[in-house]
Amino acid sequence: MISLNTMRKWFAVLGAILALAFRPSGSVVHTQLPQGQSSGLQGIYVYSSNVATISAGYGQTVTQSLAVSGVDGIVLVIGWNAIEPAMGQYQWGTLDQWMNQAVSSGKKINLAMLAGVNTPAWLFQPAPGGAGAAALTFTVSPHSGATGVCDTETIAAPWDPAFLSRWDSIVAAVAAHLKSTGNYGAVTLLRLTGINRTTDELRLPAETPQSTGLACVSNSLTIWQQAGYRPSLLLQGWDSITSSFQKSFPDKAFSVAIIPQNPFPRIDENGSIIQGTVPDENEPLLMLASQKFPGRLVVQFNFLMPGEPALPEVIQAAQTLGTLAAFQTNNYFGSTGQGAACSEPVTNPTPCTAATFLELLQTGIYPGGQSDSLRAQYIEVFPANVNAFPADIEQAHTALVPDTIMLELAKQKPSGKLTVYVTSTNPNATLSVAAIPLPPEVMPIILGNMNKTSPAGNEFFLVKKGLPPIGSVQITSARGGLLTASVNGH
Repeated sequence: MISLNTMRKWFAVLGAILALAFRPSGSVVHTQLPQGQSSGLQGIYVYSSNVATISAGYGQTVTQSLAVSGVDGIVLVIGWNAIEPAMGQYQWGTLDQWMNQAVSSGKKINLAMLAGVNTPAWLFQPAPGGAGAAALTFTVSPHSGATGVCDTETIAAPWDPAFLSRWDSIVAAVAAHLKSTGNYGAVTLLRLTGINRTTDELRLPAETPQSTGLACVSNSLTIWQQAGYRPSLLLQGWDSITSSFQKSFPDKAFSVAIIPQNPFPRIDENGSIIQGTVPDENEPLLMLASQKFPGRLVVQFNFLMPGEPALPEVIQAAQTLGTLAAFQTNNYFGSTGQGAACSEPVTNPTPCTAATFLELLQTGIYPGGQSDSLRAQYIEVFPANVNAFPADIEQAHTALVPDTIMLELAKQKPSGKLTVYVTSTNPNATLSVAAIPLPPEVMPIILGNMNKTSPAGNEFFLVKKGLPPIGSVQITSARGGLLTASVNGH
């Protein structure tokens, strides 16, 4: 009797046959990836921090980390005020320097242009030198006041027409400049920014002295009430901001970093402070963005910690909105440039070891657990951790990036001898082969695993004799890659 698993394999192969029948000419049909992954985004990305303000020494640390094996890309962060220090006048030197370095290193680029505290001062100045946006000044504290640190920022309301006009202009100017330098194609994805505080995360000042226990923190709710804040106005501004990215980067993927709790002021549509449970403030914004960028929106959370589960909201967005998932490690040692810690609390964290840092990375790679099909697209890491734990980075890269299999030869002689040669991006790949006979036979023939041509190389081969005429072969990697190729000789 034929087993259920065998029947399933046959049906999968039959699907490949149909794909071959209707494909254009050529050997390679497609590469299948595990559920939750999208070709081209996967890997380990080094988070640069704002390249316009980092020290020369920290810049060297970033550069050093990009050379570590297993690093796939860079989150290239730069402030709006560094690019456009005066209205309509651009300085591209710093952006170009880092873009060129990333391109020459062969790295993917996730471009993040920061607003928030990096909003240029001229935005609030009157014409002709400024845009005339209304200035809103806040004093905020990271981690809900746990660190005791207070930062002051001046921003515009997300729905302010002057801000939205100038944001549209800077996004368009960046796209045009990247095209003029030939670097537009090197950008893999962009962070959806514009509604920010001191980071690239989607959030606004929302705390008070009472909520943080810090007298230095401003009463954000009062300031927003006076500015006329409404959830519908926030959504209106977000609609405009995402449309600017859509217009200037129509062929790119996008990421948005969310804050699960208290990301926006707890003010309702009547302008009143919400008492009790606050509705999910991210949901309307994520729903809008997922509809604009179907299949190319990444929802991520910039925090991972060993022993703590990955953020459920990221998993929920993947399940309900069809978005992709990603994470960033924590940056508890950011003030000293040492990146992630591997224990709480933020006021007294513990440095990572190789074992705990790998556990941290795996928490993000497998957000629903290793038995769940959802995988992160990428993990963002800080350069000090990359340089300290290169073996962890290589292992995480292997888990994130599926094998790419490339056909070199698939040929059968009249005697029935079949020879298949391929190369793989993973020299340690386990590749299995199934042969699909020509009609009238439809049952696939399982031929087993391929052998390596040399122990240190990335070439694989399989030779089988006495086979019936074979129309195509299906080569599967144990790590997720799949190649279906036609066989020459018939």
